[in-house]
Amino acid sequence: MGGAKKVLIPAALALASSAGLLTVEVLIARQGPPSPPHPAVPIDVAAGPPGDAVHRVVWLGDSTAAGLGASRDLEILPMQVARLLGKPVRLTDLGHSGDRIADVLHDQLPRAATHRPDLLFISIGANDVTHLTPRSAFRRDYAAVLAGLPASVRTAVVLGIPDMGTSPRIPQPLLAIAWVRGRVMGADVRALAARTPKAIYVDIAGRTGTPFREDPMRYFAADLYHPNDAGYGLWARAVVDTLEEHQSRAANHLR
Repeated sequence: MGGAKKVLIPAALALASSAGLLTVEVLIARQGPPSPPHPAVPIDVAAGPPGDAVHRVVWLGDSTAAGLGASRDLEILPMQVARLLGKPVRLTDLGHSGDRIADVLHDQLPRAATHRPDLLFISIGANDVTHLTPRSAFRRDYAAVLAGLPASVRTAVVLGIPDMGTSPRIPQPLLAIAWVRGRVMGADVRALAARTPKAIYVDIAGRTGTPFREDPMRYFAADLYHPNDAGYGLWARAVVDTLEEHQSRAANHLR
């Protein structure tokens, strides 16, 4: 028993010290450069090239879906994706800064059904990583979102969790912890999407992480946390490239 105490007491002290350090680092990160003004979020607007709408599109998610960091509403992620799709759409963006997967499940998803989308995008998870949402709760709620997609949805595009180890705003070791949690929870998103017939998974971390790491001042907004116009452009290209690859594989399968 005495030997066990000698091991457990230093371990407990180290854990308490680490928890204190992480708390301080979270406070430091929150006191970093302010976020840019929030662009307007489109609700049932025409997007993409002019013409009769081919899709009714709804976005769900957090600040990345809402476009925090973009210079104006035309440069938010949903609008950039609509342009790259090259098809006229009716776009509604229900993304809200700070939201987590539970917010998408209980608030955004019921509202999405009223817009009867046939194409749905989901960009959520970064706040669950940084706010330490239990992994089991994250998986449970994400699975419930995918199981509860509106009946009108033909395709749900599921964006994975971004590379959480790229932000210059977050100090170490908090940055490393966020990176690890992001990878683990991102793998959960990939697995859940793979089990959902209507879902197409976009590996945002894998497709855009390297440019953000190599040239953060080019792709991050002034707050050094959210993407800027160019950063969202990288995300939009990753989304549309994934959709085109999926369509190409489907066409080859039918031959």
